[in-house]
Amino acid sequence: MPIKPVSEDLFHYVMRDIPGVRFEAFAKLVFAAIYGEEFLPLGGIHDGGADGVMSAYVQEVKGKAKTYIQFSATDGDKAQVKIKDTITSLKKVGRNPLQLIYATSEALPKADLTVSEAFERDSVLVQVRDYERLKGYVNSDQKVNDAFYKAFTTEISELATAANLSLPSVSEYANDPTVYVFLNHELRDRFSRDHLNNRVLDALIYWALRETDPDKNIRLKREMVGSAICNIFPAAKSVLLPNLNNRLEELSKKDAAGLERLRHYRKDDSFCLPFEMRSTLAVEAAEFEGRQSRFRDSLTTRLSEEAKERLTPAVIQDCVDLVFATVHLYFVDQGVVLAAFLEGHLETIKLSDQIVEDTMVKALAKIKHRGRITPNLFGTCIGMLRGIFYRTTAPEKEYLAYLSRTSCLLVTMQSAPKLLEYLNKMGGNFRLLVGTDLLIKSLSEQYVEKEFMQVTNLLLVCKQLGADLILTEPVLQEVFTHLHAVDLEFQNNYAKQEPYLQAAEIAECNRILIRAYLHASRSSAGPKNWRAYVNNMTDPDGLRGKSGLARTALRGVLVQRFGMKYMSTEELEKTVPAQKVEALAERLGNERGLYKHVELSRNDALMVYATYAQRSKNNEVGIYDGFGFRTWWLTKETRILSMTGELVQDQGGVPYIMRPEFILNFVALAPKAADVRQAFSVLLPTTAGLQLGQYLDDSVMHSMLNEVDEWAKLPPERVSVILGEKINRLTHDRYKQYVHNIGALANT
Repeated sequence: MPIKPVSEDLFHYVMRDIPGVRFEAFAKLVFAAIYGEEFLPLGGIHDGGADGVMSAYVQEVKGKAKTYIQFSATDGDKAQVKIKDTITSLKKVGRNPLQLIYATSEALPKADLTVSEAFERDSVLVQVRDYERLKGYVNSDQKVNDAFYKAFTTEISELATAANLSLPSVSEYANDPTVYVFLNHELRDRFSRDHLNNRVLDALIYWALRETDPDKNIRLKREMVGSAICNIFPAAKSVLLPNLNNRLEELSKKDAAGLERLRHYRKDDSFCLPFEMRSTLAVEAAEFEGRQSRFRDSLTTRLSEEAKERLTPAVIQDCVDLVFATVHLYFVDQGVVLAAFLEGHLETIKLSDQIVEDTMVKALAKIKHRGRITPNLFGTCIGMLRGIFYRTTAPEKEYLAYLSRTSCLLVTMQSAPKLLEYLNKMGGNFRLLVGTDLLIKSLSEQYVEKEFMQVTNLLLVCKQLGADLILTEPVLQEVFTHLHAVDLEFQNNYAKQEPYLQAAEIAECNRILIRAYLHASRSSAGPKNWRAYVNNMTDPDGLRGKSGLARTALRGVLVQRFGMKYMSTEELEKTVPAQKVEALAERLGNERGLYKHVELSRNDALMVYATYAQRSKNNEVGIYDGFGFRTWWLTKETRILSMTGELVQDQGGVPYIMRPEFILNFVALAPKAADVRQAFSVLLPTTAGLQLGQYLDDSVMHSMLNEVDEWAKLPPERVSVILGEKINRLTHDRYKQYVHNIGALANT
């Protein structure tokens, strides 16, 4: 949803007399949104007076964190005392704070004096987040905006007029080019797959094996190579690792020049880098380390020019480390727009004081320092950051160019945190009328290992994200009828022959449920017999007799398993034009021929019109948040599209079917944005992170940056509309090639 502006009147009304406990609860939501998993709430008085802690890793919190957080609704003139008491209490319980973030519901116009006094007295760098800063968060961050409206529902109702909720708003994803560029890239490369995945995967394989040595018998087994890659590149599990075995096999062969790249020990299936390859990679790494060293030297020079005081080597080291870490964190979240600016595709960028300062606070919580960064030096470091982007030196430009390429590469590989936030949120917006074929496929997966349950996982992830999964009565009837037919076929053709069936004969079975049963029954954890297998879905005797109770039992299994909502045929028919449904059903039946039952054609026609009716009922065409239509018929059935072209055009040109591969690749297999953000904040400053960018083709890089140009010339309202149009196209694109595909489904 777009950010809903909060007026000064409403924010003042909520904050003016807010109790301390309630402010603390709200502030925790704010900090969780701004700092993510790096923020951990604490127990207040039981933790030395601190209400939260910032740490790069949760396991570091106890006794090791250096950045603490205090929430307070205390009057502004008492803030200094509150800060002093908090620092004293922290030290009494054995804490050693170097940075304290003080969040308050009050305005602190003299915050700079408070910060200076605290550092002089306690050598603790205080960061103030007062009334104005909190209001800024509420009106600029989607998660904070949502938290505000949920936390203060009563006040908002009382002051609906003062809240001015009718103010215009646009999607948060329209104000950053990442999603715009990604959707263009996916639509442009719809016929190609893995155009650079192999090269990136090869680089990560070399990185995972960097410490192996055949002379010292240091090797990594195949699964450990995969785990190491996933730890540093979370998206690899879905984007790269499916091809890991092929690449390991290929790299185990000598290249065209006769160089041995990998050594494979087949006895224990382990791998290592031979000396020649380690030497080659070491030379490449040294080149990148040299660029990084020159970048840090440039930061040191810049610091000496901007600092107004003489600094010791230790302080210089701390400041350079802080700016260095901040630059990389900034690229993790803002990489595409920074790349476009640095490459001259944008004349200027808006470096928000709020975002810059919060990013540097986050960086300060990550780096090792001993409290030597004073408030003045913190301000100097912020000034250095601006200078790096606006008055770039040659070494800085060279280094930032590599960061830019890697950032753009992450977008093409569906691995940028901001993009993943969009995809995760998009998955929770859908309202999916699940097709018969997918439900039958999911039933066939009940004895498969969890990681191979393609359709089951797809549906469960959508539900966990917040999507509505709809089981319609026509689909339930089709699944039930299919089960009945499969049951009869098994009894007539397979029951007596089951003990004698060979693997090749099982593979030839065209009924996915029978095939799944025959495979599962051969394992110790599988069903004892066909009856037990059917009983997992419905009553076997009732199924044989096609009883209503058995049909209802099947409905109960599906509704509970996937958290589905049930819609009866009567409910569907109330929203659709009956005559048009019948006309389409007749046309479908005629074009399909006798092999398709009349009832199935009518069901399909009803699903088509029901999808459009649900979109109309929920006014989905009038939602401009960049996520496109909510309601889709989720199915592998595509032949029907060639028979309904005129209807699709009458409905605005957007079809009614969502390809399940779209959900599988962009939602179900997508990692969490928080995991990717943490992993890439570690990867990006390494030589491996810098090297990844070199695998991005120049043509792809230029196309992406040109699209940033397009984005920059459009008003955000127009961008919101375009995002919705593009995601709709991607959702139904029949010809898009994906890395992961759902195999042939049941014949219904």
